[in-house]
Amino acid sequence: MKRITVYVLLAGFLFYLGCAAGSSRVETETESDGFEVQDERGFSRELSDAEIAYQSAMQFIASGNYQDAIDNLKRATMLKPTYIEAWSELGKAYTKVKDFEGGITAFEKALEIDPGNKALIGSIGYNYLYMENWDRAEEYYRMLTADDEMDYEGNVHLGFIFQKREDIPQAIGYYERALQSRPGDATTMGTLANLYDKQGDEAKRIEFLTRAIEAAPNNFKLKTQLGSAFLKTKEYGKAIPIFEDLTVQFPDVAAYQQNLGLVLSQTDRKAEAPAALEKAIALKGDDPYIFAVLSQIYNELGQPAKAIETVKKGLALGGEQGAFLHYQWGVALEKQKNYDGAIGQFTKTVSYNDPQWTSYAKKQIDRQEKLKKRAEAIKQKEQYE
Repeated sequence: MKRITVYVLLAGFLFYLGCAAGSSRVETETESDGFEVQDERGFSRELSDAEIAYQSAMQFIASGNYQDAIDNLKRATMLKPTYIEAWSELGKAYTKVKDFEGGITAFEKALEIDPGNKALIGSIGYNYLYMENWDRAEEYYRMLTADDEMDYEGNVHLGFIFQKREDIPQAIGYYERALQSRPGDATTMGTLANLYDKQGDEAKRIEFLTRAIEAAPNNFKLKTQLGSAFLKTKEYGKAIPIFEDLTVQFPDVAAYQQNLGLVLSQTDRKAEAPAALEKAIALKGDDPYIFAVLSQIYNELGQPAKAIETVKKGLALGGEQGAFLHYQWGVALEKQKNYDGAIGQFTKTVSYNDPQWTSYAKKQIDRQEKLKKRAEAIKQKEQYE
C-alpha cells in the first residue's frame, strides 16, 4: 500500500533516543481508504479499527451528518469500550439530534472512564435540563458546586432550575453567585433584573439593567427594558436619553418613537413630544392610543385645534380609546370656550362607562355648566355697562 513518506530531522530522532517518549499523534491521509498517524518520531503507523470509526465519525459531524456519525461512534465504542473521546462525541451527537436520553447514556459511560470530569458532568446536567427533569439536572450541577461553590456553570444552571420552579429567591441567590465568578456576564445581569421585577423591586431591577448595559452597551433589548423601567418609576428624565438613543439606532420602530414622546411629554421638553408621536403615527398609523396621547399633549400645549383634529383621526380608527379621545375633545372645546360642545363630549365619555375616565367626565360636566353660567353672567354685565 503506497503511503506518503515523512522525513524527520536527524536531531529530532536523536533527541527521541535519549528521552522517554509518549505517543503524540498527527493524522495524515493515505492514498487508500485507510488512515495512518505519525508518532513523535514522524514514523507512520496504521490506525486501529476503533480509531478509523472515530475519525470517520468526526468527518460526518463536520459535514452535519449526525446519524452516520452516531453509527461510527457506536462502532468505535463497541470496539474499544474505554474510548473516552468516542463516548464523549457520541453524547454530543445524540444531544445535537435531541436524543437526550442517548446523550446522557453516552456521557455517563465517558464519566465512568474519567470520574469527576466537569465538562461531562455539565453535559449530563444540560441534557436533563432539556428533558425538564429539574431534579436530576440539579443533582449533576450540585456536583460542580460541591467541588467549587463558585463554579459558574453549576450556579448559573442551578439559578435556571429554581427559576423554572418559580422559587425566585433561590434563583436570585444562585445567579448572583454565578455573577461573582463572571462579573461581566450581561445575560445573567438581565435575568436578575427580570427576577427582581417579578419581586416588585424596581431599584434592584434598574441596578442590574444599568450594570448589564455597561457590560453590553450595544444590547438594545437591555436598553429597552431599562427605558421601560424608568417609565414605570416615573423617572422620565433618565428615560429620555435611552429612548433618544434607541430612536437613532432604530428610527423605524414605532414603539421607541412613542415612548420617547411619552417621556418628553412629562418633562420641561414637552414641546418636543408631538414630533416623536407624529413619527410613531406615521410608522404605525393604526393605534388610537397614540392619537389620544398626542391630542392630550396638544391640549396641554394650548393647541386645541390640533387636539380636535387628532381626536377625529383617532376616533376614525375605532378601538378601545373612545372615552380617552372624547374626553380630550371636550377639553379642547372648553379651551375654545365652547362649553355646550364640551358638555356633549364629556357626556359621550360617560357613556363608555370607562372606569378611568367616567368620574373625571362627570366632574367636567358640572364644571362646564358653571363656566357656561359664568360666561353668560359676564356677557350680561357687559351689556349693561
